[in-house]
Amino acid sequence: MSANLFEGALTERTIFKDLTVLSPHYVPEALPHRSEEVKKVVKALAPILRGEKPNNVFVYGKTGTGKTSVIKHVIRHLTEAANAEKSTTDIGIVYMNCRIGFNSKYQVLLKIVEDPYLNRPDHKERPLDGRTQMKLAGMSPTDLYKRLRKTVEANGIGLVIVLDEVDMVKDVDELIYLLTRINDEIEQVEKDGQKKLGRVVIIGITNSFSFKDKLDPRTKSTLCEEDMVFRPYNADELSTILEERIKIGLKSGVIAESNVALIAAYAAQTNGDARYALRLLQKAGEIAQKESRDRIKKEDVIAAKTGVEEDITFELVTTLPEHQQIVLYAIAELLIQGGNYKRLADMPPDILFSGEAYEGYEKACKALNRTPRTMRWFREYLNDLEMLGLVTLSVSGKGVRGNTSIIRLGSPPAEVKRILQHSLGLK
Repeated sequence: MSANLFEGALTERTIFKDLTVLSPHYVPEALPHRSEEVKKVVKALAPILRGEKPNNVFVYGKTGTGKTSVIKHVIRHLTEAANAEKSTTDIGIVYMNCRIGFNSKYQVLLKIVEDPYLNRPDHKERPLDGRTQMKLAGMSPTDLYKRLRKTVEANGIGLVIVLDEVDMVKDVDELIYLLTRINDEIEQVEKDGQKKLGRVVIIGITNSFSFKDKLDPRTKSTLCEEDMVFRPYNADELSTILEERIKIGLKSGVIAESNVALIAAYAAQTNGDARYALRLLQKAGEIAQKESRDRIKKEDVIAAKTGVEEDITFELVTTLPEHQQIVLYAIAELLIQGGNYKRLADMPPDILFSGEAYEGYEKACKALNRTPRTMRWFREYLNDLEMLGLVTLSVSGKGVRGNTSIIRLGSPPAEVKRILQHSLGLK
């Protein structure tokens, strides 16, 4: 009898024993170097367990600084506390990543009112009626909002809504204004012999430090939020994080401490990004495993760095909002062409002035039949791109084009243009 085609594949795992622990979605029981942040989030949300309304929480920080992991970790413990035998608190959690399918007010509201928790059989006024199976899709945002308010009010629910990458919501102003105003309309009810007051709490997670600056003053006035900023990890902290994951996810003795330190050093140079460090570790392991070796060499780490950076650039660029993609495309195209303006003798060829970049953006919008945004929005897009590490910005200084901004691209222009040509449908 011939051998099974998969027998060889089953013996190829010379490096890994559990790849899930290297995933960005894995939330460990312990979060090294984030204990203070955990305490702050716990303190901010604790009032909800006493039937009180806590402030909304907004968490800021660059990619890979542990924002989502900390929030999910705390939410897991909050759920356990609410489900404890002696607890009389009715708490629901709705989590969504706004970059993936929930980037409008309507999509976010629909996701909330369709959540299984709000539609539990024991809940009154549940949005999705168990008898009629009323369809919610197609209803107006106003009607979805009314159904949400009625369910929260009728059952005295403490509803925690986690909006990861909240800055990706197109009409985020209107969404936040609605969700914060709902608490002003909810009235106290009697349930199980106790008086209960429903409340809605928002936890916003964002990479954009300028997120609140874009909000309407009316929205800002309703937020009542607590802000938390997560600093990047340093090399020593990243080494600790890697070592904890290696114990669980890799076979014993497959990587030397010196190579763990090298991965941590690379990641520390890339905005202190723990996700980058974990991807680099996984990629290096895959390279070693592909060559049927049982140890990760320094050369594997170096080779993995190039591959991971290309993957990250592609992922970041293709998931940007359309106008940010157009801005980035215009910058890449101009750098390839040498810019619109005559180069100054002492200016390097890898920079652009913000004025010429904006002209390139307008030209790209015309080619795509899009209406260009104002210079104010253009500057916001540049700030967001810098925060993601896709560009770097600096001020030219007096005497150079009126103290303008200087733009450098974070990746090779030809690579960025190639990715965006496909993403935007340009030839």
